[in-house]
Amino acid sequence: MNFKNNAVPPKKQPTFTWYGNEYLQQPKKWISLLTLFIVIVLTFVVAFVIFKNYDRITNLFVASLETSETFTIGQDVVLSGMLHADGDLISYTHTLTLPDAMVIGLKSRSLDLSIYSGMIDIQWVVEKELNDMFIVEVASVSGDLAMTGDEESLLWSGSGIYIPQAAIYLPAEFGQKYSLVNQWENGVLKVQNLATNQIIQISYFVCKTSDPNKNCEQLQKNISASAEKKISTSYAANLYKLEGVTSRYFSNGNNYGYFINDISEEEVVGVVNALILPTEYYIKNTLLSKIQTLCTDGTSSLTQVTTQSSSVDLNGLVVNLQWPTLDWSASCKLFIDPSLAVGATKISYITNTTNDWNDVDDDNEDANTTVSLSDIDTSVKQFPINLEKALTFTSSKWYSIIFPSSNIAYEAVNVREDLDLPGVNCFSQMDVTKFSDKEFMHEDPKVSIFTCSIKGTLNNLGNTFIQKTSENGTEFIIQIIDGSRADFANNIEIN
Repeated sequence: MNFKNNAVPPKKQPTFTWYGNEYLQQPKKWISLLTLFIVIVLTFVVAFVIFKNYDRITNLFVASLETSETFTIGQDVVLSGMLHADGDLISYTHTLTLPDAMVIGLKSRSLDLSIYSGMIDIQWVVEKELNDMFIVEVASVSGDLAMTGDEESLLWSGSGIYIPQAAIYLPAEFGQKYSLVNQWENGVLKVQNLATNQIIQISYFVCKTSDPNKNCEQLQKNISASAEKKISTSYAANLYKLEGVTSRYFSNGNNYGYFINDISEEEVVGVVNALILPTEYYIKNTLLSKIQTLCTDGTSSLTQVTTQSSSVDLNGLVVNLQWPTLDWSASCKLFIDPSLAVGATKISYITNTTNDWNDVDDDNEDANTTVSLSDIDTSVKQFPINLEKALTFTSSKWYSIIFPSSNIAYEAVNVREDLDLPGVNCFSQMDVTKFSDKEFMHEDPKVSIFTCSIKGTLNNLGNTFIQKTSENGTEFIIQIIDGSRADFANNIEIN
C-alpha cells in the first residue's frame, strides 16, 4: 500500500530558537517531593523552637500586655523591683526594673530616692507615658539605704550632734530612735525612724525680714491665725498644722524657721520632741547657770544677767548677755553649742566702768578700751592668695578695697551692728567668700568687712578683727570668720 499521500505530518518544533528539547518533556515528580520534604522539616523546626522557648515567649507577651493595658494614668500601684540611678534627670531620676523585665521611670517631689539601693518596695501613682515607658510619682519607699561613704561622720557620740546651720541639737538619746541619712546640706535635714523606716525631711532656713517667705515674725502671725491645729512641744516650740495641706511649721523665735511636709502627725510630733531647739526658754533654763564659767576674762566674771537676746551670727545662733550697774557693766557674746558640756563657746566678753558700755565721751575720742576676745585657729591650711591678680572694689564714697585674690565674690548690705565692741557703730557689711560659693555668700561668708564709726581706740582685738582706716578717714573693721582666710584678710588693702 502506498501510505505516502496519507501520512501524518510530523509535529512542528517551536520557532523560538532558545527553547531546547526540555520544552517537550513533562515536569519530574521528584521536584514536588523535595519541596514537600523541605516544608515538613521547616514545620518541625519551628514547632521545636516554640516548644523550647514557650515560657519566654509567654512572658514577653504578658509583659507587652501589661505595658499597654495594665497601667493607666492616675492609677495607684504597689510593686517591688530593682532600683537604678540612671534617669534622664528631667523626666525621671531613677528607673525600676520589675521581675518581668519591665522598666518604669521614677520621680518624687517629696522623697529622696538616691538614699536607697537594690531591691525596694514602692507605692506610686502613674503620672504619664513617655517613649513607651511609664513615668510614676513615688509616694513611699521601703528598702535598704545606700552606703555613701559618710557613715563614720554620722555616728552618734555621747554628747550628741549639734547642727549650727539649722540650730538643731540631736542629743545622744535621739540616736536610739532615729538615724541620720544625709549631711543636712541645702537646707534639709533628713532622719529615719528606726521603728517605722519613715524618712522625715526637716527643711530649715534663717529668718530674714527682707524675704516674705522667710520673715518668721510675719509667718508666725499668718500661720498661727489660720492653723488647723497647734501642739506645744519641748523647749517651748509650737508646732502648727497648716490649713488644707499636710505641712507643719515651727520656729526658733525670729531666728530660724522649719517645715516638715507630707508626714503623719505622729511622726512629726515624735521627731520634734526628740530634738532640742536652743530657744530663749532653753537659754534661760539651761545655759545661764553656766555663764560664770563662760563669761570671764580671768579677772572678772559675769554672774548675773539683766537682759538676754539671741540672734543669728555668721556661724550660727549666738546669745548676747548684758549686766549693767551704776558703776560697772559687762557684755558677753556666746556661740551656742549644746553638744559641749558648758553649752556654748565665748565669742567676746567686754567690761567697762561706765554705765553705757557702748558709748564713749565725745570729748575723749582718744580713750583706749581693752577688749578680751577669743582668738580663732589660724593654723589650718590657708586660702591661696595671689597679689599679682588682685581684685579692686572702688566705692562711690572715695575709697577702694584691694583683695589679694580674684577667685572671690563679695556683696555689701546695710546693717546696724556694733560687733560687741565699745564705741563701734557699723552701718555697712561686705561679705566675702570663694567665687564658687557665692550662692551662700551671706549665709556662710568667710570674711566680712564692716564700714563703721569708731569712738576712741580699740586695743587687743586678737586675731579675729583687723582695724583699718582709708586715706579719706573712713573706718573699717575686718572680721575673720574662717581661720583659713587669715592670710587673705591680713593682705586686704584699703586706700
